[in-house]
Amino acid sequence: MQVRSSPTVIDLFCGAGGLSEGLRQAGIRPVAGVDFDKHAVATYRLNHPSVPVIEGDVEKVTGEQLMELAGVREIDLIAGGPSCQGFSTHGKRMQDDPRNFLFKHFVRLVDEVQPKMFLMENVRGMLSYEKGAFRRQIEEAFEEIGYRTDFAQVLAADYGVPQMRHRILFIGTRVDDIKLSFPARSHSSGGEPKLKPYVTVEEAIGDLPLMGNDYNREERPYICRPQNPYQVYCRTDAPDNVTLHVGRPLSAQAQSLANHIGQGEGLRAAPVDVLPARFKKMRTISSGALRRDCTTLYHRLSPTKPSYTITCNYRNVASGPFLHPWEDRAISHREAARFMSFPDRYQFVGASFPRQIGNAVPPLLAKAIGAEIVKMLSQVSNEHSRAA
Repeated sequence: MQVRSSPTVIDLFCGAGGLSEGLRQAGIRPVAGVDFDKHAVATYRLNHPSVPVIEGDVEKVTGEQLMELAGVREIDLIAGGPSCQGFSTHGKRMQDDPRNFLFKHFVRLVDEVQPKMFLMENVRGMLSYEKGAFRRQIEEAFEEIGYRTDFAQVLAADYGVPQMRHRILFIGTRVDDIKLSFPARSHSSGGEPKLKPYVTVEEAIGDLPLMGNDYNREERPYICRPQNPYQVYCRTDAPDNVTLHVGRPLSAQAQSLANHIGQGEGLRAAPVDVLPARFKKMRTISSGALRRDCTTLYHRLSPTKPSYTITCNYRNVASGPFLHPWEDRAISHREAARFMSFPDRYQFVGASFPRQIGNAVPPLLAKAIGAEIVKMLSQVSNEHSRAA
């Protein structure tokens, strides 16, 4: 019987490597990557030393370059998440942000490389923009180059990631035998038969040491053996000590607010008289309540629930739900990486750790998608085997 080699993937916009890490865990072999961020590329290379990476603008990369770099005759999958920053509700209008059109280069490279399948991940704002017109534009672009497409909204917590991170996935194929599908959920908020409960903040970081006032130690010992399956996953092949678990004290203003904020609470819990002026303006005249869009500012994580979405601003408690559940500080880099489902053996180098971590695809989400892609690709080999 012929033994098939592992499916291959080229990771566009690879960043620090969260998508590649998850696909690798699912049995898909990364053979090339591309990203313009030198710090993220350094992290990728450290954790995926056998995978060649182009550090440069994807707009200038050709399919021929990628195939030469990969060193294989055929690619099973092109995957990646074109920058989603242009879909922020802040700043310039979305249609004016050139980052919203990086998907065209993703489409171009799929056309030039001709993989059996593609996977594109992005923020769910892509779905609603212009009443779905942008989504249809993406689908039509892939259809024009001969790829059937489908999309789904997914929640990372549904796949074992301790984070309420919503994303949209596009998948497509040029192979008639492949029936497109998305992975079934493995976790839920509770009460659903055959599904595991969501991984909580405490389950995710409960074995990591508290800092007290000692914020800057490069390494710290774990406080106990792994207490649950998620911690076992995170600590498999990990160093003896916790790395990247550093913090910094809150500003006097942030501390005055944090004193009034309990677990699972945010800025709304603070008395009006301790609010900075800019937050007092967010109170409505009629009731004194904060606007709905201020719900997660200065929010302290609840130990009994998954974290909120980890963004590039997780070191700034004023920007979102990043107050540590038990200490008056922002979450550390390692805690953020845990909430993203990066194993503790995964090291980050260079600068801008928050950008590297916050922009990543959670590896366990990528693993679930990758396992489904492996099943779809096996349809091709099975059909060919029966035909033979």
